[in-house]
Amino acid sequence: MRHKIVLMRTLLLSLLFTPFVCIAQESDSITSLPSVQIIGKKINRLPGSGQVIDAKKLALLNQTDINKVLRTIPGVYIRDEEGFGLRPNIGLRGTQVNRSAKITLMEDGVLMAPAPYADPSAYYFPTFARMDRVEVLKGSSQIKYGPYTIGGAINLVSTPFPSTFKMFAQVSVGSFKTNQQRVWIGNSTKNIDFLFEINRHASTGFKEIDGGGNSGFDRRDFLGKIRWHSTSSARVQQSFTLKVLNTTEKGNESYLGLTFDDFNINPNRRYAATQKDKLDIAHQHITLNHTITLSKNSNLSTTGYLTYTFRDWGRVNSISGQSVTTILANPVLYSNAFGIMKGEIGGPVVFQNAARTYFGKGLQSSFQYKLNKTKIKQLIQLGVRLHADKADRFATQSAFVVSAGRLIQTTAGVRGNNENQIRSANSVALFIQDDIKWGGLTISPGARYENILLSFDNFGTMDSERLGSSLKTASNHVTAFLPGVGINYLVNPRVSVFGGVHKGFSPPGIPSITAVTQAKPEKAWSYEAGVRAQNDRWNLQLAGFMNRYENILGSDNQSGGGAGTGDMFNAGNANTMGIEWSMETDVVSLLSAGKKYRTPLSVTYTYTRAVFSTTFSNAGGDWGTGLIQKNDWIPFLTPHLLTISAGFESTRFNTTLLARFTGLTRIKPGQGNDIQIPQKDVAYNNVNALKSYWVIDISSNYKINPSVTLFATLNNILNTAYIVANLPQGYRPGMPIAVMTGIKINF
Repeated sequence: MRHKIVLMRTLLLSLLFTPFVCIAQESDSITSLPSVQIIGKKINRLPGSGQVIDAKKLALLNQTDINKVLRTIPGVYIRDEEGFGLRPNIGLRGTQVNRSAKITLMEDGVLMAPAPYADPSAYYFPTFARMDRVEVLKGSSQIKYGPYTIGGAINLVSTPFPSTFKMFAQVSVGSFKTNQQRVWIGNSTKNIDFLFEINRHASTGFKEIDGGGNSGFDRRDFLGKIRWHSTSSARVQQSFTLKVLNTTEKGNESYLGLTFDDFNINPNRRYAATQKDKLDIAHQHITLNHTITLSKNSNLSTTGYLTYTFRDWGRVNSISGQSVTTILANPVLYSNAFGIMKGEIGGPVVFQNAARTYFGKGLQSSFQYKLNKTKIKQLIQLGVRLHADKADRFATQSAFVVSAGRLIQTTAGVRGNNENQIRSANSVALFIQDDIKWGGLTISPGARYENILLSFDNFGTMDSERLGSSLKTASNHVTAFLPGVGINYLVNPRVSVFGGVHKGFSPPGIPSITAVTQAKPEKAWSYEAGVRAQNDRWNLQLAGFMNRYENILGSDNQSGGGAGTGDMFNAGNANTMGIEWSMETDVVSLLSAGKKYRTPLSVTYTYTRAVFSTTFSNAGGDWGTGLIQKNDWIPFLTPHLLTISAGFESTRFNTTLLARFTGLTRIKPGQGNDIQIPQKDVAYNNVNALKSYWVIDISSNYKINPSVTLFATLNNILNTAYIVANLPQGYRPGMPIAVMTGIKINF
């Protein structure tokens, strides 16, 4: 009861702040704000690390896979899953990658994860093909964009309103019957701007299912935006923007991978037991924003949002009474079950539908005020967000038999699974930041406050109607005060140095109904220092970072190799540190200026040392079971990541070659040279690392005229066969060589 009173008081306090507080923009004009950006144009004055991939760079790459694009940014860790980038696993600066659950994900400045507080695993990710800009923010500035403030924040910026009437169409076809269609139309008038966009991305998939079948997907996306704004001569400048999004996806993706022997024979194979594996997603999102310029030096922006997401992932759960993980670990011992898995012999298969419904709603507001009357200039930003989300989990099981290599259903949708629960969260977040500029020096002190109430209702296996006969509940109240300060010094117009320190935070997830004490929030003191330099021919950024974790959080998800309870648990302390390097130049301009063509070259490199700093006994999930020793490496945080991009650009033609190196990656905690990679004589359970690999892509565009452009993309041109993960169950391949060709038309 006391926790509820505290939360209510905080809610009332935040409501008092609402008229004075939203997402800060570096602009004085309402009508000049096409989209919500978290990184302004003056990136060399940013008090921390930040990178932007703008529309021009995205057009050069022609990628629909967010994973390939994010790998061009240092400090970003990616674990591929299905090969198309539909469900990316992203980490920043040493945060865990599984389901992107430890970073703040936004679209147009609004939280995009279905339930970022109650159930943070992001099974939904926006359609990347419709994005105009990608922003990655790290360092102390990210405290404005919680709740996950240790590694960083990613903001995807959707297609902006065009300045005049415009239509755009894109059509492409390629390998594995992959096809994409994108059409949008928009206009800006005296008072009304609008944009309507339709996207479809589909494929039959590159994996070959025993017994036949489609291993691909069909994703469809509709976006509508309309904005009313005052005229430029109006005394008060303001706007109202309504955004509506609807996304559906029908995928035929599986959790089940391969044994190493089978991977070597055909890495793109899928076992017969996965014939019916299917993922259905429906996502709706609506936002209403009001932005007003209160004076020459101040503005206020407020956004309300509602989100609904349904996800049902049906997949093989057990075979002949054995879990698929147990079978893969010892296929000789469980040869009968393994034979059923491959469709070689008949036998029983249990299939689980993990249906989940997510609801999210919130109101966020920010206020900014500029003080420019003295030599010391200030940009004061205040913000508040009221947020509530809920995850309703309800699983059912069906029975199948394998007969003549085909799955035949015998029992459908039996209730009574242990996943019959509701997870809820209510939160209030406040932030303040003051950018103080004196000459070339910018000091940005700030602080964030989080007040979170988490609750868990578990109805048990026997109460499918949720009458409460065996209901078990738990709650957890969490607060956090997160100070930080960033510094940027502009040595001259071309060179700046920056640094900062802030206290980072991750919510503890759902409370436990069995634990004596609830999981504590994950906290970390984060430090960074770096330098930026640029001129007309080149730019570079070098940064060092360090995170000192307290109560690092692990999770028990099947996607991370656990049992699938979703429980969060504290796992001691940890340290992550590293170096980020990025450089861009034009080779031709360095040698001779005035050429009619460009030869851009960019290199990004990340080194990371991520280790546990205490010895503890792990409960399972992300890091397995058993004793974890001090100085053991944290899994799936690859120490060495390198991306090289080289291109040629002329008036009509451009081509870009993208080479990505992923170093040896530990998949289990460990240290020293005790490395066991997948190979014939190493048991599945003894493998603790994945081999390094290179992947090279190339993309080209040819402009027939100002309105029509032909393009082609060839991914994995060397047809490298590589293992991206051993999760959730078995070895999973990266996409083989694939081509995509198409046309872009501007009307």
